[in-house]
Amino acid sequence: MKKLYLIPISILLAAPLSSFLSASIDSLISLNEDLPKDEYSPFLNGIIVGTLYELAIYCIIGIPVTLIIDTITYFVGLHTDLKVYLLQFSLYTISAITLAYILDSDNFWAYLMVGIAVHTYFHILFFLKKTNSKP
Repeated sequence: MKKLYLIPISILLAAPLSSFLSASIDSLISLNEDLPKDEYSPFLNGIIVGTLYELAIYCIIGIPVTLIIDTITYFVGLHTDLKVYLLQFSLYTISAITLAYILDSDNFWAYLMVGIAVHTYFHILFFLKKTNSKP
């Protein structure tokens, strides 16, 4: 929790990456659709628009959730990296399911896209924390 500067860095890295992954899945699902000749690629539009939306959602929802999860992890007092990873992974999964349920509870793709965004952010943040921690 000491290194709060890692959270904005993780947000800036995770937003375009998770938008790219989500747009890739969406384009694989809709391969057979014909595109009008005068439109931009929906793949590129999906990445740009998705990144902008995700930046806002990461800042509004992601930062407080990250601070809450870091506080819970600190108070639980786990000492091995695997246990910390599993606890944080499960807490981020619970937050992803909760957010997807609030946004659109009947749509499977909402759960998938929110899960991609949340777990991309979590893994980037976890990796940055591990590389910046003192041995």
